[in-house]
Amino acid sequence: MPRGRTLVEESVGWDTVNWSRALTFWEHHSRLGPRGLKALEVGAGGDHGNLSLWLAAKGFSVVCSGIEEPKEALRRSHADQGLGRAVRYERLDVLDMPSGARFDVVAFKSVLGAFGMNGGDALALQRMAVLNMWRVLRDGGELWFAEGARGSRVHEALRGRFGWGRSGWRYVSLGELGDLLSPFDDVDCTTLGVLGLLGRSEPQRRALGALDRTLVERVVPESSRYIVAGVARKRPGPCPGAGPSVAVHDRQSA
Repeated sequence: MPRGRTLVEESVGWDTVNWSRALTFWEHHSRLGPRGLKALEVGAGGDHGNLSLWLAAKGFSVVCSGIEEPKEALRRSHADQGLGRAVRYERLDVLDMPSGARFDVVAFKSVLGAFGMNGGDALALQRMAVLNMWRVLRDGGELWFAEGARGSRVHEALRGRFGWGRSGWRYVSLGELGDLLSPFDDVDCTTLGVLGLLGRSEPQRRALGALDRTLVERVVPESSRYIVAGVARKRPGPCPGAGPSVAVHDRQSA
C-alpha cells in the first residue's frame, strides 16, 4: 500500500473523501451480521486494493473479480495488510456469471457506466449486469453499490469534454434506479459529491470533498450530485419484477 494512504483510501482509489462515504453508508444500512460472510467484488481493477481490501478487513471471505487477471499491485495491496488469505481471485464477466446463489454480499464501484463504451444498448446491458448480481446472491443477501450518477449539467459537460464521458461512459440517473434495481425487494440509497471531481490532484479532491460534505450538499439538490450509493436487498423467492421500494437518504452517509 502506498505510503501515507489509509486502508479506506487504498480501497477507494480516487476522490476518496466522497467515494469512501459510500462504504460508511453500506455499513449503516446493511441488515447482515458483521462477520463470517462471503462477498463478491465485481469489476475490480487498477493498481490499488479495491473494495476487496475493505471487505476482507471487515471480516468477509472475498472473491475479487474482474474481466482481467488482477494486477500484481492489487494482490500486493491485500498481502501487505495481512489479508491475502481472505481473498481469492477470479476472472469474471458480470454479463456471464456462473449460476447459483453463493454470496451474502455483492459489491461494486463504478461498473455500470462502462457498458456505454462499446456500443449497443447500454441500459439493457446495465439491467442484465444487475440481474446477474441478484442471481448470485443468497436469499436475504445484499447488493452494495456505488456508481457515477448523472449529476448536474455542469458535471455532464465536464465529463463529456475531459472525463470518461468522452468514451461513452453511461452515468446513471436517479430516475433509472427503480428500473435497474427491479429484481430487488427494497433499496436504501444516497447521493454524494458536487465539487470533488473538479480537483486535478487527489489533495485538491480531498479538500473539495470535505467542502462538499460540510457545506455544498446542504444547498445542492440530490439530482445534482455525481455519486449514487446504496444497499439493495434480495428477498426469498422468485425475482419480483414489480420494482423495489427505493428510499433516498439525504446526506445520511456524511
